[in-house]
Amino acid sequence: MKKRGVTLLLAIFISTLATSLGLGIFAIIFGELGISGVAKESLVALYAADSGAECAIYWDIKQQAFSTTTSSSINCAGSDFTVGGSPLSIFDLTLPNDSCAHIQVQKSDGGTTVTSLGSNNSCDSASPSRTVQRGLEVTY
Repeated sequence: MKKRGVTLLLAIFISTLATSLGLGIFAIIFGELGISGVAKESLVALYAADSGAECAIYWDIKQQAFSTTTSSSINCAGSDFTVGGSPLSIFDLTLPNDSCAHIQVQKSDGGTTVTSLGSNNSCDSASPSRTVQRGLEVTY
C-alpha cells in the first residue's frame, strides 16, 4: 500500500518536464521569428540602396546627366528629378514597395562617388515602425 502515491508523483514530474520542454521550444521559435523578420527588412533596405545606386550610375554613365555645369532631368522608378549643375547632386528615391533610397552623387577631378543609403521604410522621417538602413558606395 505504500506505492499508491508514487504514480501521482511520477505523473506530476512527467507533466512538468513536458511543459518545460514545450516552453523552451516556444522561446526558441519566437526568437527565430524575430531574427528572420529583421533579416527580411535588412534585405529590403539593401535592395533599395542597390536600386538607387544603379539608377544614378546608369544616368551618369549612359546619359551624362550629372554634369557639374548644366542640370538635367532623370527618371528613376517612375519619379522625375533634376540633378547636376554642381559637383554634388542629392535626391530621395521612393520605391514601389515603400522602401526608400537617399542618393548622393559627388563629382570631382578624381572621379565620381555614388553613395546610396537604402531604408526599409518610406523616405518620410516620421516612419512609425523600426527602420533598417543599408548603404552602398561606388567610386569610378
